[in-house]
Amino acid sequence: MTRIFHYLVRRLTAGIFTMLVLIAVAFAIYWATPSQPALFVYQPPPHHFTDYQIQQANHFLGLDKPKLTQYVDYVWGLLHGSFGSNWDTASYAFKQHTTMQPLRPVLMQELGVTLSLLLGGALLVLLLSVPLGAFAGSRIGSLSDRTISLIALIGVCTHPMVIGLLLRSLVGGHLHWAPESGYCSFTPSPYGLCGGPVDWASHLALPWLTFALLFLALYTRMVRTSVSETLHEDYVRTARAKGAREFRVICRHVLPNASLRVMTMIGMEIGTTIGVCIFIETAYGLNGLAQAGLLAMVETQNLPTTLGVVTCVGLLVVVGGLLVDVLYAVVDPRAGNVTETRTKSLAGGVI
Repeated sequence: MTRIFHYLVRRLTAGIFTMLVLIAVAFAIYWATPSQPALFVYQPPPHHFTDYQIQQANHFLGLDKPKLTQYVDYVWGLLHGSFGSNWDTASYAFKQHTTMQPLRPVLMQELGVTLSLLLGGALLVLLLSVPLGAFAGSRIGSLSDRTISLIALIGVCTHPMVIGLLLRSLVGGHLHWAPESGYCSFTPSPYGLCGGPVDWASHLALPWLTFALLFLALYTRMVRTSVSETLHEDYVRTARAKGAREFRVICRHVLPNASLRVMTMIGMEIGTTIGVCIFIETAYGLNGLAQAGLLAMVETQNLPTTLGVVTCVGLLVVVGGLLVDVLYAVVDPRAGNVTETRTKSLAGGVI
């Protein structure tokens, strides 16, 4: 336990250092982005900003402070749960007493949408890939094995936007089995609007399926390879010699070994899944974190929102990696040196 505790402390320290470096890099890109913050202050904006107007706008938005001071203030705000203030065009007329809207409530709402998509989609991937991979791994070379591999391969070769639009048009538009787009809160709405667990799950059913189809091939083939290799181990033959049924052998002796490789890939794919969420949220009209970041960077050039989204994504990746490390330490008692174990596990899952 002491060895595992020291390992988790090292991972937590590395995660904090990673977040500080990520925020520093985001700040560097933040200042390198060509933009005109004065557009968010003067409404309607003039045809040409004078130097005085630019200086006044920068002072009003706090952009005239030294860069290091702004970085320290932002990190200090994060420690207190603040993500800064949003440059809200709709609420701006240039007045010194005008207060900017805090970003935290907006980001938390968008983060809830993205987390609902990620967690539900990841759960569906595991529910589909583990039994399919175990079934295919126990029947290598059979017709069922080749069929499962082909279907999974088609899913991973198709763009998530294409999958989303096809499912939205066919399942939602023509068959009406699920809502085509939109998002409902998990908590019931006090005004009788869309809300509650049933509405929440029904509106996310198609996005979850789109997410699962994209990652199904990778995890199915990984479980398949692990099962096919583990079936020839000595302890599996011993379990069979003692009279254990094949289903029990796979569930109790084979799949726990495959779970290590699956957790390894989950920890490595967290950043990739957030990038995939951009396409899924666009296809189904979900106002999530990925969609908000794309809108802030490309259309409005809202730098505080961009920085807040980057910080939230970084927190998701770091916290997700730490959770995977904790699960890894629970599943594998040898987790005192998890880096080496992870490398061997990942190398063994390559087909």
